[in-house]
Amino acid sequence: MVLNGQIYRLQHFTGPWSGGNDHFIFYKTKELVDQYQAFFIEHPGFKPEQVFELGLWDGGSMVFWYELFHPSKHVGVDIQNKRNSPCFQRYLSDQRVQDRVKPYWAVDQADSARLRQLWQTEFGKPLDLVIDDASHLYGPTKTSFETLFPLLRPGGLYLIEDWAWGHWRDFFAPDHAWVAERPLTALILHLLEAVGTGMGLIRRLHVFQGFVVVERGPGVVNGAFSLDSQILRRDEPAELKFADSTPAALETRETYA
Repeated sequence: MVLNGQIYRLQHFTGPWSGGNDHFIFYKTKELVDQYQAFFIEHPGFKPEQVFELGLWDGGSMVFWYELFHPSKHVGVDIQNKRNSPCFQRYLSDQRVQDRVKPYWAVDQADSARLRQLWQTEFGKPLDLVIDDASHLYGPTKTSFETLFPLLRPGGLYLIEDWAWGHWRDFFAPDHAWVAERPLTALILHLLEAVGTGMGLIRRLHVFQGFVVVERGPGVVNGAFSLDSQILRRDEPAELKFADSTPAALETRETYA
């Protein structure tokens, strides 16, 4: 794929290909890029100036988003303890954007204090766009959401990639590394509950197979923010608590009756 003269190798999974000096490895499928195109075509007026990205791999995603929007400041973090790839470093130097495109390596997306420190140091003002393409795990993803989402301006967008991995057949294998992990779908359902509750902070959800976009509302955050504080839930009716029709559940239902 070519964007503004920069070359990206699209691939779905990590593998033996180590990249090169003239292109970036871009861990996205064409279908995902098409979904992004469809979303942003429908939002032509969205021009983010302050962008915070989680998950960089070799820097290609930072270049992609920067070339797409040309924000005033684009800061990215990645848990890998590494240096900029030759291709990425050459891009930063040739384009003279070192002050606008700033990667930070060895930063865990679950480190709330570090994320807030970087925001304060690099931005010091509300964010327009957050892109989470980091761990894709429930706990770290929720932690970084609760840290950065309140720092968005009203109307700002928070993107979460690959939320649907719990429904993809490749992840069903009993020996898969994530077999005991909680699917990220649970977090998206919590966000949907927050939209329905209507507390004013989480205004809208745009759902694609490859990503979810959470739109920030005008609500005000006082103190520490938690997603649960944005959700009201009714107690489950007693008759629904025995909806399970397994033999054990039926036996329990009969005993209860």
